[in-house]
Amino acid sequence: MFDHVLVAVDFSEAWPMLRRRLQRLKPWGVERITLVHVLSSRYPATPEESHRGYYERRLAEEAGTLAEDGCRVEQQVCIGEPGAEVTNCATEVGADLVLLGCRGHSRVYEFLLGSTALDAARLTPVPLWLEPVDGKRPETDTRLLMLATDGSGAVAGAERVATLLAPRFQRVLAVTATCASEGCDREIADAQQHLDGLAGAIDGLETRVLDGDPRRVLVETAKQEDADLVVIGKRGRNRIGELLLGSTAEAVSRGAHCPVLVVPGR
Repeated sequence: MFDHVLVAVDFSEAWPMLRRRLQRLKPWGVERITLVHVLSSRYPATPEESHRGYYERRLAEEAGTLAEDGCRVEQQVCIGEPGAEVTNCATEVGADLVLLGCRGHSRVYEFLLGSTALDAARLTPVPLWLEPVDGKRPETDTRLLMLATDGSGAVAGAERVATLLAPRFQRVLAVTATCASEGCDREIADAQQHLDGLAGAIDGLETRVLDGDPRRVLVETAKQEDADLVVIGKRGRNRIGELLLGSTAEAVSRGAHCPVLVVPGR
């Protein structure tokens, strides 16, 4: 389903993690890879154009290594706001997935997602895979896929992607966070009805209605279950007037211990 993957490469400690993730995604049908490096315009002065040649050569070296595995690999260097440029490139080259590294947990600052990752999550028109840079993942990471859904139209894309990915995981868990306490019978019934509908499309699907703030209980459940991937929808549709990632999607992206796949509603 992910034939063409665009990878944001900044040659930091994130790149080895992303390269490793690429290797694991190839059996999922990856045939084409586009490597993108953005010369950030956030610096006090716009980077000199002479820098472009240096990074083009570095990307070409990485592309040559990746091409040895049989994939078609291209590269591109651009200047601008990193998050916006990465998502613009994804549209221009027709990518099916954007792969981006994000920074991990911090006891002092809670979780540093990074402005580039957050901007990309808000802007992306295609699924965005956020790979924790400091995540220490096991060798086998297709044990549990966790789908976070609220049954709204904003998560329709996430539900579809999770359905397609389900056969690649040993377990698939779909969860809805709502009022699940005493006196919330209607909310529980509605949530369970939607989850039961998903179970009809995903063999062996486990379902659970969680009680509490989605921004908290989704992150806690992913950690307790030791999920290998969390799939969640995002609300933003209009790139100019409605750059809404959604507070729940942002909180899960910030707090999850594992990769998060953010999927646009459509």
